[in-house]
Amino acid sequence: MSELNNQAPLQGSGDNPQATGAPSQAAGNLQASAGSMQQPAPQGYAPAPGVPYPDPRDQVPETLRPGKHHVHHTYIWLGGLRAAFVALAAIGVSVFGNVVGSMADEEGGIDLLFAIMPFVIGGALLLILLIVGLIFLVQWLSWKNLTYELGTDEFTLNSGIISKKRMHVPYQRVQAVNQNAGLIQRIVGVCDVKIDTAGGATNDGVRLTYMRTSEAEALRAELFRRKKVLLAGGSVAEDGTAQVNGSLYYSAWAIACMGGTPQATPLTAFGYVLQPVPGASIAQGVAAGYAGAQAPGLSPDETNVLDVADEVLQDVRGVFGGNEVDTGQVQYETGLSNKELLLAGASGAGEGLGLLFVGIVAAVGSVAQLFQGAIERWTEDWVTSMVVGGEASIALPDANTASSLIGGAALQIILWALLAIAALWVISALGTVVRYGGFRLRRREGRVEVESGLLSRSFHGVDVDRVQSVVVKQSFIRRLMGYCELSVHKIDSAATDSTEAQGQQPATKGVVIHPFVKMSRVPEIIAGVLPEFADMPTETFKPAPVAKRRAIVRMGIIRSAAFWFAVFVALCQAAMELVIVTMPLNAEELAMLATVRYLMFAYYAIFVLAFVVNVINAILWHKRSGLGYDRGFMSMTNGGLAVTTTYTPRKKIQFAYLRTNPFQRMAHVASVNVRTAAGVGGTTETLWDLPEEDADAWMEWVRPRGKRAQAAEPNGETMA
Repeated sequence: MSELNNQAPLQGSGDNPQATGAPSQAAGNLQASAGSMQQPAPQGYAPAPGVPYPDPRDQVPETLRPGKHHVHHTYIWLGGLRAAFVALAAIGVSVFGNVVGSMADEEGGIDLLFAIMPFVIGGALLLILLIVGLIFLVQWLSWKNLTYELGTDEFTLNSGIISKKRMHVPYQRVQAVNQNAGLIQRIVGVCDVKIDTAGGATNDGVRLTYMRTSEAEALRAELFRRKKVLLAGGSVAEDGTAQVNGSLYYSAWAIACMGGTPQATPLTAFGYVLQPVPGASIAQGVAAGYAGAQAPGLSPDETNVLDVADEVLQDVRGVFGGNEVDTGQVQYETGLSNKELLLAGASGAGEGLGLLFVGIVAAVGSVAQLFQGAIERWTEDWVTSMVVGGEASIALPDANTASSLIGGAALQIILWALLAIAALWVISALGTVVRYGGFRLRRREGRVEVESGLLSRSFHGVDVDRVQSVVVKQSFIRRLMGYCELSVHKIDSAATDSTEAQGQQPATKGVVIHPFVKMSRVPEIIAGVLPEFADMPTETFKPAPVAKRRAIVRMGIIRSAAFWFAVFVALCQAAMELVIVTMPLNAEELAMLATVRYLMFAYYAIFVLAFVVNVINAILWHKRSGLGYDRGFMSMTNGGLAVTTTYTPRKKIQFAYLRTNPFQRMAHVASVNVRTAAGVGGTTETLWDLPEEDADAWMEWVRPRGKRAQAAEPNGETMA
C-alpha cells in the first residue's frame, strides 16, 4: 500500500464526491478497512508506465459506491409527465364535458360558448401550467427525498416528503431483485426494480422506480454477493470489501480506489481476488468485471426471428442504460423456437384468452347497439306471430318469420361477431408473441431467471430455495399437440400498500418459466434450470375403480354450475306453467311466456352438452390422475381434458393429511392433501378417492423420518 501512496493524483470524477480525491487518500481508506479485517491489501498495483487512463472510479456504477444514492433523474420528468397526463386527462374530460353540456342546454348557449372560447382556452392553459408545475414540484421533492444505501449489514431505503419512511432490508432476507420496463422506459434506458424479501403475508418488497438499467443490474449482483458473504459467516466493510474465513474479497469500488491496474477476476462468489498483472490496462482490470456474463450458446432450435430484434435493443440499452453489468455465471440457458413462439401465441399463452373474452363481449355489445332498432322490430314480429287469429293461444312462428330472423341485418350481426372474434384472436396472438419476444430462461448460480418482452421488458428471478413445486400444465389443445406450460410454485410476499398496483404484477403462487414447450423436453429443462427437482418419480398409485362413478357424480352434478342452474330453470318453468294454467292471461302475455319457454328449452340443450363434457372429463380424470413418490419427491397428477402434474420435494411439504366423508368411508377411499408454503398463505394440492391402503402408505411416507405421528380425528381426517 505504500506504493499507492506515492502515486500522482488522479482526476476527480466531478459529479460524485465519493469519487474525488487523490488515490493515496482512497488507498488509505482501503488500507484502513483492510486493516480492520487484519489482512493487508495486495502490493504492486501501479498504473502501467506511459499509459494514460481515466479515473477508474468513474467506471464503477453509482450503485456500488459508498453513501446514499438517488434513482435516475428520469424519475422527475418522465414520472412527472406520466402523472400530469393522467391528471389532465381526468380533469379535462370532466370539466369540458360539464361546461359544454350545461351551456348547450341553455338558449343561446352555443353562441355564448364560442364567444368566450378564447378566455376559456387561456384560463385552461394557465390551469394546466399550474397543475403541471405542482406535479413536477412534488415529483422533484419526492426524488430529492428518495435515497437508498448499501450498508455493511442491510439495504436501506428512505422516502417521503412530509411523512418520512425508512425501510431496512437485511441482505440475508433478499430473495429476488426483479426488473420491469415499459416501452418508453426501455427507450430511455431505465426500469422499475423490486427487491423481494423472504416470503410471508407481512413481508413487503422494496420498489425503486426509474432506475438506470446498469445500476439495477449492479444492484442485483451486489445484493446477492453481500448475502452470500453474510450467510457464509463473513463481514462487509463500508467500501464493500468482504472478509470470509480470514480472506479478503475486494469490491469494485475498492479496486478502483487503489488507482492501479489489477486484473479483477471474480474467482469466488464473495468478490474479486486480485492478482497483479504488470502492464495491464484499466480496460483489462476494473472494467473487465462489467463486460456482461457470457451465457452458454443456444442451438438454432432455441431461438426465433424476434431474438435478433431483441438483441439489437439489448445492445442499444436505451439513452441512459449504460454498459451491461455481469450479474453472475450462467450455468444453463434456453429460449423459444419459432414454432414454439407461434404456437404459444396461437393457443393464447398467458392472459390472451381473458382479453379475448372481454373484447368479444364489448364487440357484440357494440354491434347489438348498432342494430338495436332492427332487433326491437324482430322481437315485435316474433311476439305478434305468437298470436294466431287474435285468440289467446300459443303457436310457433311461421316459416317466413323464422327465415327473416336469420336474414338481413341479423345475418350481418352474426358475420360482424365472427369477424370481431377472429380479429381479437389475431390481436391476442400477436400480443402474446411480442410479449414473449426475446424470451430467455436461465439458471444463474442459485437463481432461476425468466426474461421476456420485445417492447415492454420484464425480468423475474426466483431463488431456488424459494421454489416449492414444479408444475406441468397441459390444456386440452396443448395436450393434443404434445406441448405444455412449465411453471414453479414459490413463496410469495404480500404488498400492504398501493405500490404493487403501480405497474407490478400482483403476487401469485406461481411463475411461468416456459410458456410452451414439448413434453419430451421437460426433463432436460428441469435438469438444466432446476437440477434440485430433476428426480421425478413414476406415478404408480391410481384412484380406486369406484372413483370413476364418484367423479361423474361430483363433476357432472355436485360441482356443476350448469346442473344447478338447470334445476333453477326447471323450478321456474314449473311455476310458469302453473301460472299459465291457473291465471287468465291475454294473448301478448301468453306469447311472451312462450318465448321464455323457448329460451328455457335452449338452455336444457346447453346443459345436456355441458353434462356430456363433464362426464367425459370425469372419465379422463380417472384414467390420467395418479400419485407417485420415492425417497425425496412426490408427484400428483389431476387429469381430465386438461392435465396438471405437480412435483414436490418431500422436505418442502409443510404438512399432509387424509380426508374422508361418510360416502368415501363406505367406498374405502380417501382424499390425499399436501400443503406447501407456495403463494402468500400456502397452497394445498388434492387427489380424490385413492384406495385406503395406498393413502395410508403415502401417509407413512410423508411422516417425519424416525417419528410416528399420532392422528385419528373424529371427522375422518388424519394429519402429519
